Amino acid sequence: MTRTIIRVCVGLAALGAIVITGAVVLHLIATPVAAQQRDTSRTGAQADTGDRPFVRGGVYDKPFENRLGSRTAFGGYAEAHARYERADGANEESGFVAKRFNLFASARVSDVVRFASELEFEEGGEEVKVEFAAIDLRIHPSLAFRAGMILSPLGRFNLSHDSPLNEFTDRPLVSTELIGVALSEPGFGALGQFRVGSGGRVTYEVYATNGFNDGLITNAEDGTRLPLGRGNFEDNNASPAFVGRVAWSPRPALELGVSAHHGAYNVFETEGVIVDDRRNATVAVVDFDAMIGGTRVQGEAARATVQIPPGLAGIYSGSQRGIFVEAIREFGRGLVRTLPASTFAAKVRWDAVDFNTALPGDSRIQFTAGVNFRPTAESVLKLDYVRGRVRDDFNNLGNRAALLLSLATYF
Repeated sequence: MTRTIIRVCVGLAALGAIVITGAVVLHLIATPVAAQQRDTSRTGAQADTGDRPFVRGGVYDKPFENRLGSRTAFGGYAEAHARYERADGANEESGFVAKRFNLFASARVSDVVRFASELEFEEGGEEVKVEFAAIDLRIHPSLAFRAGMILSPLGRFNLSHDSPLNEFTDRPLVSTELIGVALSEPGFGALGQFRVGSGGRVTYEVYATNGFNDGLITNAEDGTRLPLGRGNFEDNNASPAFVGRVAWSPRPALELGVSAHHGAYNVFETEGVIVDDRRNATVAVVDFDAMIGGTRVQGEAARATVQIPPGLAGIYSGSQRGIFVEAIREFGRGLVRTLPASTFAAKVRWDAVDFNTALPGDSRIQFTAGVNFRPTAESVLKLDYVRGRVRDDFNNLGNRAALLLSLATYF
């Protein structure tokens, strides 16, 4: 037990040293931006002071949070689907889904302390979870401490995945099937941003968290699945995991990010006694967001490495990967005369996941195309057509097609 406590303390001390050292070094070589995040306790024209949000669509960039009293703001979003899906020529799903109903709350406790939260209801209330609930202590634009239930900065999409902001009905395969978006974890760490050059900036987030648990194997009938290792609300092995992301944005229309998550997922020590070998799960992600000639192009690529128990090697995969790339082109602004702020958008996405890179099979690949209509920037009607191929563990091929219609709005 003493050994575990020492390991945790050393890990947290190392994390703190890295954060503080990095903040000091970056402060010496770069001029900090004027503000870390949008003040969501203000509304209307006051909500945007001209400073860029920390993450577009992130926890401090919710357009419909309205002030209640002097400190607290509330808002949320809702999403509903109509789905028609076929797999190998047979109907797989045909019906309607009240997909999500999320509530936001944020408060400016003082000039340096803020609190933000998000409560999510899925599938008509079948699943209810606290997606985000964290306290921020802002020392400086280049250094703030955050603690609570955080959205792990593992890829940009995990930080910015609201349905009214996301142009597609379904989230990317690499995000849902490999990373497990939305990936929320209890954690403690730091974040900040710095101005670099003229109009550029660097942002960072780094946290110690509880990490994944062994459900990624023990609850995974189809092979290694990281999303089934989420929900580690009390650290199962008293050994913190570490997750962090650094993003460089030379201009507002371009951002490049790299992130990683690393930690033990199994119980390897009990009351100071070693009961098993330590086995780690590691995920690395590269992401980008760019505006190219009026077309927004976004994407992420992820690689996961999981140390498998010797007795399960060959049955469960130790290496996985995934990628998505999407492009959205807006057109027809004001085409509907009764809605002068309305726009249309054409969209395409290609995404793929491979759950076992050592063998053929156990993979998915799909292509999505569609069109959206936004009566205002905060509400969207989406129409998607999806074609995909699925290969099982034995590399048998299956085909899938889907027609999806959805409506999402902030409120």
